[in-house]
Amino acid sequence: MERDISILKENILFKDLTAEQIRKVLGISRKVVFSENETIMKEGEVGDTLYMMLEGTVEVAKKLVINGMSDQVTGKDKVFTKLSAGQHAMFGEIALLEEHERTATVKAVTDCVLYEIGKDDFLKLAEEDYELGYKILLNLVRVVSSTLRKTLEDTIKLTTVLSIVLEEL
Repeated sequence: MERDISILKENILFKDLTAEQIRKVLGISRKVVFSENETIMKEGEVGDTLYMMLEGTVEVAKKLVINGMSDQVTGKDKVFTKLSAGQHAMFGEIALLEEHERTATVKAVTDCVLYEIGKDDFLKLAEEDYELGYKILLNLVRVVSSTLRKTLEDTIKLTTVLSIVLEEL
């Protein structure tokens, strides 16, 4: 467990947490293994778990749509990014904040070892230890805020390119 703590303490979720607090979080976590090419979570399914990477690489993909209509899916997934344990990556964080459909499909590129935290277990821990719950929620909000900021920047870039292309037609 000490090896896992030394790896996970670099994860943004554990920013400003003590080793003892990380142990508490690992106490409610489950170590899971996924084989190369195995789907870890699927876009559109309701999720209630967050994953933190210990080993391996995953790819994050979203379905492409036609005419902006979510019910007219092309059947193709567009890989948007790859995440690795070396980046101290995590995914599925929205599931700890609300019950909602997964926003992307995550698939193992290599064999992966992850820690999985369930929403109910996390909420119980946060209720039992307010300081720990506060720190983790603050870190989760930072992650979601950063993701939102990047998404907005990407949307502006795409809108700008589309406007330029349409003006030239």
